[in-house]
Amino acid sequence: MTPTKIFAALVTLVSVGACSGGPDPASRSPVGDQMTTHFELAVDLRDHAVSGDLTRFRSTARALSTLEPTADLPPDVFLQFGPLRYEAEVAADARTVEAAAQGAAEVAATCGDCHEQNGVSLPPAIPGPAVSRPVTDPSLHMERLSRVTGRLWAGLVAPNEADWQAGAADLIDAGGLPGGLEGMVPDDMLRQAAQRLVRLAEEAASTRDERYRVRALGEIWGTCAECHQRVGS
Repeated sequence: MTPTKIFAALVTLVSVGACSGGPDPASRSPVGDQMTTHFELAVDLRDHAVSGDLTRFRSTARALSTLEPTADLPPDVFLQFGPLRYEAEVAADARTVEAAAQGAAEVAATCGDCHEQNGVSLPPAIPGPAVSRPVTDPSLHMERLSRVTGRLWAGLVAPNEADWQAGAADLIDAGGLPGGLEGMVPDDMLRQAAQRLVRLAEEAASTRDERYRVRALGEIWGTCAECHQRVGS
């Protein structure tokens, strides 16, 4: 199976999963299964990093670092599993939410590098309603900020420039934090986090340098994780 066919299968699985909440079993194959497993573990890694759940983050990173590539993979793709497993192994040693967030961003970039080197174009993230202010419901805050940072993640993983720019623009438009956390987080912490997120989003939107973007996304997720740990979510 060629790299193009392998990743075409992944695109199908990801597209179906994004729409229905899970991949279509009928479209599975041994190689497709592994691609989907990598994708799902990378998503879990991102979500645990953002939530600040270090125990689950490290467990997921270990699972990703020890995932053996199927023998059906072509040599070029097989070799690219090395950097992914390395970054996951480093991430598994994270002892702070900042290190976990950076580790998740490094894994995302490694996935994107593999996709780009194999000429793969994954589908863009499915956009939701435009971010608007003010938002007074904490659950809406979490939903909107999750979508924003998810589009930045897709910008690295696909890689997809439109998703990256859209995520950065939405975060800037939201003022960093869409609101709804007043009374749950100290005002000073809320204000500082919002200012930091806007600054990072502005910096992220202004450069096409991947290493800079990886650092910026890691800091964005780390900022989210610090707040989530504070409120216990």
